Amino acid sequence: MTTVERTLVLGGSGFVGRELMVYLGCLGSATTSREGFLQVDATKSGELRNQLNSVKPEVVINCVGLADVDRSEREPALADTLNHLVVENLVAAQRAVPFRLVQISTDYVFDGERGGYREADPVHPINEYGRSKLAGEQALHESEWALVVRIAAPYGKGYGARKPQFFRYVADSLKAGKPVKALTDQRVTATYLPDLARAIPSLLARGVRGIVHVGSDEPLTRFEFAQRIAGTVGADPVLVNPGLRKDMTQWTATRPTDTSMDVQLSRSLGVSYTPVSTALREILTE
Repeated sequence: MTTVERTLVLGGSGFVGRELMVYLGCLGSATTSREGFLQVDATKSGELRNQLNSVKPEVVINCVGLADVDRSEREPALADTLNHLVVENLVAAQRAVPFRLVQISTDYVFDGERGGYREADPVHPINEYGRSKLAGEQALHESEWALVVRIAAPYGKGYGARKPQFFRYVADSLKAGKPVKALTDQRVTATYLPDLARAIPSLLARGVRGIVHVGSDEPLTRFEFAQRIAGTVGADPVLVNPGLRKDMTQWTATRPTDTSMDVQLSRSLGVSYTPVSTALREILTE
């Protein structure tokens, strides 16, 4: 069984990576020198290999990436470097320093035309973010041992968040009596990060490889999610106003309509999910 002490979260200073570090209590990396982090630039193959050879982790959870969907559209080369090239570097490093690789991927590898996607369903990303993350998944075909965990709209305590999370903004606005707008035409199965942190060791202990979806068994639109938040903080739900993707004129990249993921496989492998309302209470009423 994998021990947390032998796990490295690559990209541990980011939003998802930092949450995993906190919940798992393991080592994490950052590109620049930061207290409490291993410094490594994963875009540099030699530097990455040398650091991994020094640490000799049993498991590497790769959270390095450009998750900004609109910036990925504007800077596709940067998205490819962070979401694809880094994975190629990790696969190359595995040949010299054996470790099990967990790649954090995304629901945006799907086009969102129907939702309820299973792991084996055809992929067809419609923006540069999705395309670069899919290229990262495909690079793992050369890996000796890899687990791809697709997640969607992650939310949690926000230890590594560089900007306010959607649910925090909504909760703060509603508690102040301010109206918010939330989309009715974009549906996802949002990933509660404590669930992800529990899922990864469980899947590793079972020796699971390939692709697994870890999200929620409650597909919700942003509007429905915001209404759950209103109920959690005791706000008037009429403050949540419906919006449409076409109204989001500030967006550069096209967003898919319904990328909700089927999580039956992960459930069959022992992964459990916190109901959305319970997760929001855990975060917002602590």
